[in-house]
Amino acid sequence: MGAASGGSHGAERPDVKLELRGITKRFGHVTALSDASLSGFAGSVLVVVGDNGAGKSTLIKIISGV
Repeated sequence: MGAASGGSHGAERPDVKLELRGITKRFGHVTALSDASLSGFAGSVLVVVGDNGAGKSTLIKIISGV
């Protein structure tokens, strides 16, 4: 999973409504997500795409707290 970024990670950006950094999720010895990051900005649409088994559903479940 890549990062959608609109600027430097060090500065606080008030237009950022959702930001994840360094997300890793493992199921036993299988790594579903490894150091995933993304930023969601006000007024934009965020799309998560990838191959089967890439960790899309896992990422959405982490965001939603499931």
